[in-house]
Amino acid sequence: MKLTYAVIAGLMAAATAHAQDDTLIRSVTIDDLEQFSIDQGHTVLGYGEAGEVSVRAETPDGMLYYLTGAACNEGSCAGINMSARFEANENVTLEIINEANLRRAAVSVWLYNGSTLGVSRYVILDGGQTMENIEINFDNFIAIVPTVIDMFFEE
Repeated sequence: MKLTYAVIAGLMAAATAHAQDDTLIRSVTIDDLEQFSIDQGHTVLGYGEAGEVSVRAETPDGMLYYLTGAACNEGSCAGINMSARFEANENVTLEIINEANLRRAAVSVWLYNGSTLGVSRYVILDGGQTMENIEINFDNFIAIVPTVIDMFFEE
């Protein structure tokens, strides 16, 4: 019987801890984007390069990315655009971009000015998102980018 009470107490404590993690994030600032990158173990390299509320950061394995606030009002943004950008070469064709968008629907693949290949994922904060959901979106973005780039730059 004592074991049953101990298990129930443990589950209640876990449920309480989980409830505390369910705080809804409805907007972000440049400070939030910076802290998010740092919390992921990444290095922040720049601010404001992709918009007023944006950070440029690098993963430990050298992938550069931007976190950019979207739908902003006075520095508080209701969305996060995650993007990575690469120099396009002759392998970057609209046909392969379309194929990448079909095969990797969790991200958008695009060509800017004929010279920049981009991969992005957008997270809407309207109504709120948990930090766990934002992290999962980010982890998926970071995992998918190399698979998209491989479609263009495979030897």
